[in-house]
Amino acid sequence: MQTAPRSELPETKYRPDIDGLRAIAVTSVVLYHAWPKRIVGGFVGVDIFFVISGYLISSIIMSELERGRFSIFNFYSRRIRRIFPALLAMLTVTVGFGWYVMLHGEFRQLGKHVAAGGLFVSNLVFWNEAGYFDNLGITKPLLHLWSLGVEEQFYLIWPLLLWVVFKWRFRFITVISVILCASMAYNVLTVTTDPTAAFYSPLTRFWELMGGGVAAYLRQHGRPWGRISRELASVSGIGMLLLGFAIIRSQNAFPGWWALLPTGGAFLLIMAGPNAAINRHALSLKPAVGLGLISYPLYLWHWPLLSFGYIISGGRPHAHAKFVLVLAALLLAVLTYRGIELPLRRSGNRRRLVGILSAGMLVVTLLGAMIFTGVVRERIATHGADRYLNALNDSDFPGPSFVPFSYEGVEFQKITSRAPGVTIFLGDSVVQQYGPYLEQALAAKPTVYHSVIFATIGGCPPIQHTFRLPFVQFPLCPRTVDAAYDLANTAAIDTVVIGASWFVYFTERGQDLWFDTGATSVQFPDPDALRHGYASLEQSIELLRAHGKRVFLISQPPMGPQFDPSNMVSGSRFGEIRPIPRIEDLFLDQFLARYAEQRRALVQIAAATGAHLIDPTDFLCKENRCPVLDADGTPLYTDGIHMRPRYVRRAAGYLQQTIEGP
Repeated sequence: MQTAPRSELPETKYRPDIDGLRAIAVTSVVLYHAWPKRIVGGFVGVDIFFVISGYLISSIIMSELERGRFSIFNFYSRRIRRIFPALLAMLTVTVGFGWYVMLHGEFRQLGKHVAAGGLFVSNLVFWNEAGYFDNLGITKPLLHLWSLGVEEQFYLIWPLLLWVVFKWRFRFITVISVILCASMAYNVLTVTTDPTAAFYSPLTRFWELMGGGVAAYLRQHGRPWGRISRELASVSGIGMLLLGFAIIRSQNAFPGWWALLPTGGAFLLIMAGPNAAINRHALSLKPAVGLGLISYPLYLWHWPLLSFGYIISGGRPHAHAKFVLVLAALLLAVLTYRGIELPLRRSGNRRRLVGILSAGMLVVTLLGAMIFTGVVRERIATHGADRYLNALNDSDFPGPSFVPFSYEGVEFQKITSRAPGVTIFLGDSVVQQYGPYLEQALAAKPTVYHSVIFATIGGCPPIQHTFRLPFVQFPLCPRTVDAAYDLANTAAIDTVVIGASWFVYFTERGQDLWFDTGATSVQFPDPDALRHGYASLEQSIELLRAHGKRVFLISQPPMGPQFDPSNMVSGSRFGEIRPIPRIEDLFLDQFLARYAEQRRALVQIAAATGAHLIDPTDFLCKENRCPVLDADGTPLYTDGIHMRPRYVRRAAGYLQQTIEGP
């Protein structure tokens, strides 16, 4: 994300509070990307950036138009001098490091994203990629360039629109308000029907940048606000930002109406002016201003570092590692700002600089295309092991067909069909892995199968009165599970499906799970905790049955270290990677014997309550073997517990009975 620096504002007075606002925006984004479960609403910092960018760039254009000095060439020349230096540095380093540590499929995809970044169409590429077979966003080191794509697409239109408005003396507020409202309306209408389009489409985002343009016009041409109005705007603005950070979640229908909080807050803080108390005493502090000045390179560097940390570790990096990566991004941002941006801004021959930067971006874009087409290959030799490593982090929930659904203040996911009846799924990520199958089934027969609701939360078993530690990482378990059962007991629900990673929670691997008896808390797998947990699950199912629900209880699918793709290879991304010589299937009898006690408890609960027990091993295992590899030799699981989306779509037919009418 970028906004104009101090040196780009020759016709406007520099406002240190704007840099302070940029500091808030970039800090929230970086912290969210590093710790998404703690800084849950930090991603709205991008929307703050949009407003700031629209304000600063519009201030320059309007000032030049009024002085008769506006030039399209000069405008884009300034954009190139501002955007390209840090972007070129980041893209070059990302390509080099990616060449060294990435596998073939990863590096090829990186090449496509480099080319998209160089052409400023990243948002359109990521929009097109989103779907059933898309890999996790964290494994895409250039995913964050989607916002830069939105901005540059906006600036293809905005200067010309302002030129027309000023040239023909149209009423600015009237013309811009109509277009802004149209973009906002399209955003609100799209966010529920096509949330992926609402997130990436420039048409659903332009209103945020135009809001900054409106602020620029009002600051230059509007009636000055009084002191009380400015103070109220400042307090209200910071309050809206804090509220947005606190209550907006990634599963909300975003941007939609939710985006009014960060964009409205940024708009009010800008309109309050530099002398409002919060703007003067908080946003204009030197540390905030300093961070704001490096916000663009910090935004550029932080995501590739976190992404490569995820890729190299084969999962989310340790908290200490993420802290080091964030510090490294901060250091790179300072070095980029002082060593690249500032020297180039002082360059005397600006026309020559624009030519060099443009040529450099063209070279990087062509390099990306050559990587994508296979002309340039990765360094690492995998000796056939890439088929295993490419399976890591392969999941897809919630998929593109899911729409956020709120109940008792908790966000769930829903797919609506045209057939009568609703099936609700309760559970953790082991239930969420079934999302791709349900999406596929309902898309194929929308007039036959029930609508489905996923009232699930990863890492939390669907057992009431349980909680998981550390609480800061799993704060929503009790509230979400209670809301899920409350919803399941309503008249709108016909069928209830309950599943989880039972054999993890009910063994020594579930030691971070506790049961709250009311008088005390007992830790799993203590026998007392197991007894309370089984009883709670049985009572919840009995209540559902009393309300006339069909209930399906899904046992644990096959699991174990044999399924984990990371256990199928040896070596390192910094050297060579080889497949292990022999990959064994899971023996069903050994699996069932190991978890016989836990499985017996589920069988007894189903028998006592009249629930239908579905044992996935009956469908996924044959002749005492549960396969870990597909017919083409690729892993069926993405880790030791979760199946890959492709496998789920083909193998989870045992769920069909749960979405059919009785």
